Amino acid sequence: MISLFDDQLHEIDRRIASTQPIEIPRLFADIPLDIFGYVLLDVPSQYPNIKAFFPSMASDAVQDHWTGTHGIALLNHSLAFVKTLVPAYETITGIDIESAVVLDFGCGWGRLIRLLYKFVPFENIYAVDPLERSIEECEQHGVKANIALSQWVPKSLPFERQFDLIYAFSVFTHLSEKTVHIVLSTLRKYVAEKGLLVLTIRPKEFWAIDNHGDFASKMMTLHEKKGFAFNPQDRPPVDGDITYGNASVSPDYFEKNFPQWKLVKVEYNIVDPYQVILFFQPV
Repeated sequence: MISLFDDQLHEIDRRIASTQPIEIPRLFADIPLDIFGYVLLDVPSQYPNIKAFFPSMASDAVQDHWTGTHGIALLNHSLAFVKTLVPAYETITGIDIESAVVLDFGCGWGRLIRLLYKFVPFENIYAVDPLERSIEECEQHGVKANIALSQWVPKSLPFERQFDLIYAFSVFTHLSEKTVHIVLSTLRKYVAEKGLLVLTIRPKEFWAIDNHGDFASKMMTLHEKKGFAFNPQDRPPVDGDITYGNASVSPDYFEKNFPQWKLVKVEYNIVDPYQVILFFQPV
């Protein structure tokens, strides 16, 4: 499939080393996102300058440990999210994403940052993660972004600025109820007035596949009763609360509990049905 775009990629390869960072996304304007993502999985040696510019990919073992899969299968999930994220941002805000300052909240090893390079200059991409190993992986593989370590339950962020777009992919799927309230309060301080917060949640059906459905009855009942169900992992508590585990949340829960955010859009994706995508504007 890459061969269909060989001429364009060779021309980009010739130009990329002398192109200013702000112009990099425009180099790839005519390269489909699927092709862009496939190239970045392992940049072919015939494009040495592209290979030198973009980060190398995390090992299969790291990808599996973080997400449970790797390679093309994981790329398809990532592509599905970005294909929803980018046009929705531009439709809701009326602003071209190329001019946005973006925060990846919970960046892991930077798998979504890589795809954003097609749309956003890397100097305008920021990222945080509370896990030191995540930051080390990003540094080891040369991920280009403003990346910093965050607190596990952040009441502030390590950047003194606001963001046009904040996204948190597969973050709120793991947070305790107390942590969700703290994080949403914190992020409200960092989103621009006309900005957008995008996060993913799990539907109640997730419990049927989690741990072979061992907790399905209890968790689904809890979800239906209050719109939020959380099964903590065996971890040390933070301020008396085990912050991390598996969670399902209903969109209604946010509307009832967070008046500082307006839920403006909900998207479901057949490629990744257990990551329901919610779009919020600040109030």
